[in-house]
Formats: sequence, structure tokens, C-alpha cells
Amino acid sequence: MGQHIVSKVLLREWAAAVKHTTIEHVQPYDLQHPKRRLNTRPPRGIGKIENFVPWASTSLEIKWGLVERELPDALAAVKAGIALGQPRTAGILRDLIALHYIRSHHYREAFNRVFTEFLPRQREWLLTERADQLEAAYLQHTGRPAAGPEDLAAIADEIFSLMLDQFHDGSLLRVRIEASFDQARQLMAQYSLEILETEEGEFLIGDNPALTVRKEGDSLSHGMALLDSHTTVLPIGPHHMLALGPTPFYGRLAKSAVDKMNVLQIKAAREYVYTRPNSYLAAIVREEATSRSPRL
Repeated sequence: MGQHIVSKVLLREWAAAVKHTTIEHVQPYDLQHPKRRLNTRPPRGIGKIENFVPWASTSLEIKWGLVERELPDALAAVKAGIALGQPRTAGILRDLIALHYIRSHHYREAFNRVFTEFLPRQREWLLTERADQLEAAYLQHTGRPAAGPEDLAAIADEIFSLMLDQFHDGSLLRVRIEASFDQARQLMAQYSLEILETEEGEFLIGDNPALTVRKEGDSLSHGMALLDSHTTVLPIGPHHMLALGPTPFYGRLAKSAVDKMNVLQIKAAREYVYTRPNSYLAAIVREEATSRSPRL
């Protein structure tokens, strides 16, 4: 089942009328094949990943939906310039950043990487540092003492088998992603909301849109842990971006700053970025996609 990792409500901000359609469309770009021109698509047909959370995802979709249902009014408040004066709206927009930070390629890939590295280390630790406890577990489980290392390895594998099954069927990710979403919301609630508007140019949005960012001199880096970042950003339309900061702030970004943020979106994206149909950004996307490091 395809599940949106970029909210449909958010993608609609980039949608516009195109010829021969009655529904507004968005322009996708395939970063693996940047010279290929893709057809425009309606928001409901893009920004998805197959079986992002394959196990009991309906209840999680409902939880995310509580945030997304509030978005049309929140986005309207941003455009009207009144969002920072509405604490509830500011909270919804912070939750939107948290949602896209956790419901992402980046999070799922990090979870899979950490788990596959964790399990062998924990198994080795049990066999070397807790062999006496494994011997006791083997005796309790089988009614006889362990005959050697093979028996201890067998009981260690049995201990981890349930967790491994939960990893493979997606239930472990389901539990962790809900807990991580709640943790991200709580952490981001400690920060104020910044709303950044373009002076010139426009934002695009990638399929890993909520980015942790550090600024070192004139350069920007992304992808670090939340607590190691200077801010977390999320484009919410061609002319607006959210960021976290120490105090509520409304600012305007010069085109050079907008361009830097767009480059970060392209670098961080897993497969696709999206713009308005017929956007001038098409040439920039193709240039940056051609020069970026290939994805495994």
C-alpha cells in the first residue's frame, strides 16, 4: 500500500492548472534520471512510499491525520501573516515539521541501519559478557545444562528471534515510529516557530523535506541529529518555509538563500523533488541532480 511521506495537503501548495486536466498538478523530478521529463501528477499520486509502515498502519495514519486536518487553516494563516500570533496554529506547524521529520525515508533508513548494526553487537555481548546468564536461561528452557558454545548461541538466537520477527514484519518500526513522533513533537515544542518568505524565487520540496541544518560560515550542512542541529526546516509552499528558532520570527529570504535551501532539498531527497508545473527550477534540479552523489 502506498503511503504518503509528503502530506497531500502540503503538496497541493505546489499544484497548478495544466492543459487537458481538470485537477491541479505538481511537477515531479526523478533524481536518479534527471534528464527524463516526467508527466505532471495530482498531489494524491506522488510523495508516496510503498508500505512505509506495513504493520497496523491505519492507527498511525489516524494520528498523523489529526495534524494534517488542521493544515489548510494553518497554511492560510501563514499566507495572511497571522500564524505567529496564534499559539495553536504555531503548534500545528511545529507538529507538521515533526511529522515530516519522522515519516520519512531518512528515518526509516536510519532505523533499519541502527537495528541491523545493534543486533549482532548485542548477540556478541551476551555470548561474551553474559554467558552465565545464557547458561541459566538454557537450563531453564531445556532442563539440561548447555553442552558448549553452540547451545549458548542457540539460546541467544532464540532470545532475539521475537525482536527479529518484529523487525521483518514491520511491527517494531510501527512502535518506534510512533514513539519517535511523540518525542520529536515534545522536543520541537520547546522551540519557537520561524516563518521565512521568499523575496524572490521559489522553494521546491523533496521527498525528505524536513531537514536538520547547521550553518558554518557561509556553508550549510544537513542530516545531523536534532540536538546537533542549529535548526530544522520544512518548505510549506513555493514562497514559505518553516524553521525552528529561539524566538518567534518572520523573515524574508533573498534569492541566494532560497537557492541554498533548494540545493539542500535536492541533496537530501531519496528519489524525487517537486515543483510547480513550468517552474524555472527545472534546470536547477537537473543540474544539481546530475552532480549529486549516487544513492545506493
